[in-house]
Formats: sequence, C-alpha cells, structure tokens
Amino acid sequence: MKPISSLLNGGTKTKPRYSVHFDDGITIILKTESDNLVYDNMLSVGLDSYYLKKGKWPSGKNLEKRIELAVAYIKKNVKNNRYRKKLTDEQEE
Repeated sequence: MKPISSLLNGGTKTKPRYSVHFDDGITIILKTESDNLVYDNMLSVGLDSYYLKKGKWPSGKNLEKRIELAVAYIKKNVKNNRYRKKLTDEQEE
C-alpha cells in the first residue's frame, strides 16, 4: 500500500480537494478544513482492488495509515508545485 499519484480534485483556492490513488486500487479523497487535510471519501478502482479482494473497505488503523500517507504525499507535491489547476475564489455570502 503506497500512493502512486494524486490530483487536485476541485474545491476553491482556500479549500482545495485532493484525490490520492494507491497501488492496491483504493482512492482516498481529502478536503481542506481550517488548513488541515481531512478524510472525505473513498473509491475502489480496478478489478484487482483491495475492496474486491477483501470484500470490505479499509478501516481502523489501515485507513489511518492511508490518510497519513496521502497527506504526506500531497504536502510533498504542493511543495514541489505539482498542482497547477486553476481554482475559483470562494463566493462571499
């Protein structure tokens, strides 16, 4: 289980969303809340994914480890300026 890629997946300039893809077919979506990345959702992609092999979603310590790896991967890529997609400004209410 290691992150293989990540994408800027919408959001706004101050609250971007990211998706991180793991080598076992699980994709974790993280959103920004008060300058911290928090878990938002999970996908299973591919015929050989963790979900299809085990018949259950990652949870507990497995999910926590995935979130830690994903946050580290995103922060490394943000530092290297990998996410260049234009995001909209937040609308004032």
